[in-house]
Amino acid sequence: MAAQTQLPLSETLASEMSLFQLDETLSLLMESATEDATDGNGEIPDELRQGLLNYCEAFGAKVDNIANYIKAQEGEARNAKVEIERLQTRQAVAENRVERLKGLLKYFMDARDVRSMKGRLNTISLRRNSQDSLIVEAPEGIPREFCKLSITIAVADWEELVAHLPENHALRPRLAHDGNAVGKREPDNAKLRAALRSGRSIPGVQLRRGQHVRLS
Repeated sequence: MAAQTQLPLSETLASEMSLFQLDETLSLLMESATEDATDGNGEIPDELRQGLLNYCEAFGAKVDNIANYIKAQEGEARNAKVEIERLQTRQAVAENRVERLKGLLKYFMDARDVRSMKGRLNTISLRRNSQDSLIVEAPEGIPREFCKLSITIAVADWEELVAHLPENHALRPRLAHDGNAVGKREPDNAKLRAALRSGRSIPGVQLRRGQHVRLS
């Protein structure tokens, strides 16, 4: 059915209506145009033709507005990412400076057997860490019982390997779940800590309570 009233200009339509509303209205207008063309031997009323033009232009303007908004937001996101990377670089540089200076202070105080240094407003002191650090001097020499092996394998291949184990095999329940590993041998720190705390001696591995520099 042909529109009975003059439609707003395309710019107004684009600002007042959503993309979905414009699309729905265009579909209705196209149906009306098809009906009128059929009933009128191919002729479409001028008012309906103008309405179609207005809504087509409004739809195009809306698409451009949305595209421009997306581009603007993508640009803002890129600028924010650059700023984040710049600030992260500044953070890393500042943290490295702090660590280097604290390392020098620790060396200076250790060499002179000084526990604290007092200024007019601040005190720099050496404090024991809250827990022992695990020191591994030669990872390649650690006994196999204190190592873990991570491998990457397709799930189907893993399931096939497990399926070949006897039903009562002790490893079967432990290997029944596939993992997502990195494919390397490395120390099992938890087992190493437990063994050392129990009094066991492991060559090249030790627990050591370190110190850190504290400002107050």
